[in-house]
Amino acid sequence: MNSLLIFTIGPVQSFIAQARKTQDLYAGSYILSHLCGTAARTAQDNYEAEIIYPDLHNGSLPNRLVALLPVGEKEELQEIGRQLESKVRDEFVQIGRQVVRSFGLPVTPALEAQLQDFLEIYWVGGNCEPSRYAERYRQMEAVLGAIKNTRIFSSGGERGRKCSITGEHNALFYRGGKKAYLEQAFRVPESVPKKYLAPGEALSGIGFMKRAAARYFCHCLGGNFDSDFPSTASIALAASLHLLPADIVESYKKIFAGEFDDQFFYQENLTPRRFALEGLSLEKLQQADALLKELYSEAKKRGIKFTKYYALLVMDGDNMGEWVAGKNLADQGQLPDFQRNLTRYLGAYAREAKAILQLPRGKLVYCGGDDVLGLINLNHLLSVLKDLRDKFPPLEKIANMSQQKTSSTSGGVCIAHYKAPLAEVIKFARKMEEVAKGVDGKDALAIGVLKHSGEICQTVFRWKYDNLEPLSLLHSLVVLLSTGKFSDTFIRNLSREFRSLIPPADESLAKKSGNIALKAAEEEMVAAEIKRLLQRSCQLQDPTEADKIVSELREKLFTLYLECGLVNFLSFLDIAAFLSREVQVISEVKD
Repeated sequence: MNSLLIFTIGPVQSFIAQARKTQDLYAGSYILSHLCGTAARTAQDNYEAEIIYPDLHNGSLPNRLVALLPVGEKEELQEIGRQLESKVRDEFVQIGRQVVRSFGLPVTPALEAQLQDFLEIYWVGGNCEPSRYAERYRQMEAVLGAIKNTRIFSSGGERGRKCSITGEHNALFYRGGKKAYLEQAFRVPESVPKKYLAPGEALSGIGFMKRAAARYFCHCLGGNFDSDFPSTASIALAASLHLLPADIVESYKKIFAGEFDDQFFYQENLTPRRFALEGLSLEKLQQADALLKELYSEAKKRGIKFTKYYALLVMDGDNMGEWVAGKNLADQGQLPDFQRNLTRYLGAYAREAKAILQLPRGKLVYCGGDDVLGLINLNHLLSVLKDLRDKFPPLEKIANMSQQKTSSTSGGVCIAHYKAPLAEVIKFARKMEEVAKGVDGKDALAIGVLKHSGEICQTVFRWKYDNLEPLSLLHSLVVLLSTGKFSDTFIRNLSREFRSLIPPADESLAKKSGNIALKAAEEEMVAAEIKRLLQRSCQLQDPTEADKIVSELREKLFTLYLECGLVNFLSFLDIAAFLSREVQVISEVKD
């Protein structure tokens, strides 16, 4: 008789999201993926398990494992579960120890305690006859959910200065002069590169393990860990630098020697104080200043902008719990085969996502199947979003469904300045994802902009309406505005005229009040003003072309207003204007 085992590793969101650098973000997801792979391969090699989920050929694995084991005794299954948990915990501790030892630093009792106590591992298993697979799977899912909701709290907690990354654990490693509340911490020698521990930072064992994970995965395992994961500045500049003469770019980087930070492509970072922190001379500052001006001159000739903004995407399949549990299947007996095929579909999508998010378009942090976490260059944002949605697999085609239901995915995007705290950017992107998930029927996208000035702008819409694709419309607007064919005055004037009509509490009050005449009057005014202001802002010289584009744009914009409501419509236009100022129009360099 076979047994079914569902095995999960956490914490997930907090471990990944607690990050000051993109390297921390990437390392958190990579470590969890590695631990899931460790559990799956141990189950396969030692216990002849069949892995139903996930697809082990995938580069990124989720924190969850579903396996069939050829055992029937309860005690034997319990022992397998305990052995898998022990193996994962030991591997996690080993990663932390090896990272610390690779720098010649001590493995202290405080470090051991942090590593030993960190992971949250939950698993449930039981006998599973083939004819009862669907029933047993749902029962175990319910039990696992109940176990997770029963939290075990340890008494007390660590007292002292907290980690710069996690904000929860005591700092154990620091650089610079001794500071208050660092009694247990060890001052790292100057031989530890600043990319692993910056001046003024103090990291816990967990934070230091994430920051320097490459020391284990590259030096000890020789795996495919990306030790040079691009920074937020690198993502923001990826499209621009890609189009500039490589010799000038490389000459500029050589001035700095050692570890180069792409933030130095921004003039604001060429300061004596910053160079002193990096251990660079003022002579190099003068060289860098002169060569950067030459680089900016080349960029201006080519119509290239050095934007300071990038995008972070969080995307997740809709109702995936129902899909995995087979609630839509016409024949519940097909659930095991359905899950096997579902795993292959999602594994293929993960590989598609990785292929889409390659520099200069962006960089994939994680895709375990249906969920995506990635960094995107603004010049490629709209095309990347469209590609990721178009490639999402039609899960309804795997087997016969009991009702006409199609799979979909929803996502949240945060556009932020490269200096914005990364943890806040991740938090806001997840908030945008929640907004998208709140749309009726889902299959939606929410985009938010955190401007460096502090202003916040956000909108949400379905990926597709009956007669409109909002992403396509957004792309058209950005192109028309950035090429100067239309002035963005129509956006500013629409916003000025109609934002005063929005009730402070809730835009939908007019709809809920039943005042149909009031809503009809608003629609008539919006339609008239869209047409009038588009005509006034059009810069095209050919009247026939101008009338054609104005007519098409007016129809699409009014349709968007009807579908999304006034608030989302106006914010959509504001984001279009913002993107048009940040993305570049590449023109030929004339001799």
